[in-house]
Amino acid sequence: MSTKRSILAATLAVAASLAMVGCSAATPSPSSTSTSEAPATSTTAPAANTWMAPPKAGPYKVALSDSFTSNTWRAQVTMEFNNYCQTNTDKVTCLTPADANSDTATQISQITAFIQQGADIILIDANDGSALNDVIQQATEAGIQVVDFDNTTTSTYAIHVGEDQTEVGKQGATWLVSQLKPGDKIISLDGITGNPTSDQRQQGADAVFAANNITIVGRGDTKWDKATAQSLATTLLTANPDIQGIYSQGGDSSLGAIAAQKQLGMKLLPIPGEGSNGFLKAWQSNNLTSWAFASPPQLVINALETGIAARQGTDPGNTVNLPIPTITQDTLAQNVHPDLNDNLWLPTMLPDSFLQQNFAN
Repeated sequence: MSTKRSILAATLAVAASLAMVGCSAATPSPSSTSTSEAPATSTTAPAANTWMAPPKAGPYKVALSDSFTSNTWRAQVTMEFNNYCQTNTDKVTCLTPADANSDTATQISQITAFIQQGADIILIDANDGSALNDVIQQATEAGIQVVDFDNTTTSTYAIHVGEDQTEVGKQGATWLVSQLKPGDKIISLDGITGNPTSDQRQQGADAVFAANNITIVGRGDTKWDKATAQSLATTLLTANPDIQGIYSQGGDSSLGAIAAQKQLGMKLLPIPGEGSNGFLKAWQSNNLTSWAFASPPQLVINALETGIAARQGTDPGNTVNLPIPTITQDTLAQNVHPDLNDNLWLPTMLPDSFLQQNFAN
């Protein structure tokens, strides 16, 4: 693994392992000048629970149910999963990942098929926070360990693994507020209305802006996609040329906003981002004022390893909150990969040889 990537990846790997034993500590603030972060937190498990499948010896048959795979982040989720499956055959055998194409009924049907195929562990990135609860209960009652991640559900029959998305929104907004003054105006580039991650980030950010007298004069969904964000940002910036900042939920949306400002001949405004290599490269090359969090696709591996530990009898609790790594102006140079393309998300567990083959410029 390259030195640049390992700096951020090592801290997340340590935190993920601590999550298995239920350690807890404070969440880092967005003003941090390093990528170190606190250990993961987990809920305390009661004597009896509904989220644990019976212990079983491995190797385990594992299934991945993804709500969609149409952006670069989700595509890398599948890459991380497949790489783990191919390099850990002593631990797992993996069914072909399922893509629901953003349709909840399709995802329910695909999870049902995984139950029928005898999966031992089902990983879910949910299209809806509650609509999958019945099929998740069916899976758990069939003796399958269910772990959802990224877009988690409200089911008490699954272990939930991910970052606190409300806190992600709060941290990005807190950084942006530090670049503004009370009474300033911004636009907001959201994710997907109704999506759990998007809604939670929006709620966290909006609360910070309201508390600091920052007015959102325009907003819209970007699907975390660069082209969609560029089109939306162009429209919003044209209608509101006197704003002082831009809030963005994620790296690809931030890239779209940068492109829109350049197209309009504007001075680049302060904007937070996410740990995509494309955003980090743009941040560096354009001398932006920015800050980024990392919510990497390797969350699928954190979820898978949580599921394996659960099948071996370790109860992490109903919810495992991973720490939120951050990248600041001071740590940007040690995290960006100028030799790799924009589609890579960091940190990653993918080996250097894979990155050079699949993400070279």
